[in-house]
Amino acid sequence: MLKIKRTNCIVAVFNDDHVLLGALRTAVAKGYNIIDVFTPFPVHGIEKTLGIKRSNLGIAAFVFGCIGLCFGLSLTYYTMTYDWRINIGGKPNWPLLSFVPVLFECTILITALGMVTTFYTICKLAPGVIPVIYDKRATDDRFVVLLEDDARGAEIRMIMKENGAEEIRDDVHVTDNFPGPSPLKLR
Repeated sequence: MLKIKRTNCIVAVFNDDHVLLGALRTAVAKGYNIIDVFTPFPVHGIEKTLGIKRSNLGIAAFVFGCIGLCFGLSLTYYTMTYDWRINIGGKPNWPLLSFVPVLFECTILITALGMVTTFYTICKLAPGVIPVIYDKRATDDRFVVLLEDDARGAEIRMIMKENGAEEIRDDVHVTDNFPGPSPLKLR
């Protein structure tokens, strides 16, 4: 069942990545709930500051690579021993070393297709999904932080302003537990 959760949030906009990191460190130290951070380019150190763990996509890539290798092995075995068996001067029906390029290409193909599918599924990116953009300048030159607006809302606004936020406003953050593309059309 689709469960939609609406959370009141504070949107803080910054114009410098170093100022952003300082504000995030202060927010984490004060125990504020940071929902998300949007940056126009990768900011080094932000994962460590927010306590984000390393991604497990490497494991998924290894699994897709194994599936691709098994597919390539089964394809070459089936075609050379059952479907189109050719006796060439008494050589073996399945010369495995001859098919190293085919096995490599099957491994890479299945890994690439699987990783694209996994990435789109995890990020809920699909045709027709309308993204929620909290500040249009986040894709250009501004850094946007979403903080949960709780009982300490006035304190959060004051701390963000003291730490260099150029703009602070209220908004609503919507999440759902839908595993695929989000059916929500917000803006």
